[in-house]
Amino acid sequence: MKNKKINKISTEKMAGIAIFSALAFVVSLVVRFPVQFLTFDAKDAVITIAAFVYGPLSAVIISFLAALIEMITISTTGWYGFLMNFASSAVFSLTASLIYTKKRNLNGAIISLYSAIGATVGVMLLLNLLVTPLYLQYVGAPITNADMVAMLPTLLLPFNFAKALMNSAIVMLLYKPTVMALKRLGLVK
Repeated sequence: MKNKKINKISTEKMAGIAIFSALAFVVSLVVRFPVQFLTFDAKDAVITIAAFVYGPLSAVIISFLAALIEMITISTTGWYGFLMNFASSAVFSLTASLIYTKKRNLNGAIISLYSAIGATVGVMLLLNLLVTPLYLQYVGAPITNADMVAMLPTLLLPFNFAKALMNSAIVMLLYKPTVMALKRLGLVK
């Protein structure tokens, strides 16, 4: 009897993760704004809501699946874009989820999202210094270390901060209605 309950829970969770993975990809198709060689999308909000519901591991799984599907279908940046998309989504949603699992209330959500903004901006600035020059050289854009450093305060820092902040705002607006809808449908307890 116990095994059936465990299987049912994991099956429900797998289905939820699959649904949120598909939704994250659809959102990345619909809410997509190019900023030079960067792209703002709202999939991190979808992934974070799923991570709040299903836990931190789902943040990593959905981030990976959404970035992989995006790379295969609509991305023009190849493995470089996949790595950056995965890292950005995973850092944001995993950070928020890890903190929110310890303090599941409004204050915990706010703290988790502020922490996710900070972590995402920090990690993405580091990755922008390491990965972006490789990508720009790959596509034939001449870039020096000085050019890359000059982009940090004028493009990369504002972009990463704005993207994380907007995704946080979306999470705050949609988390409660989403969870209530999932509860009504019997998909979460």
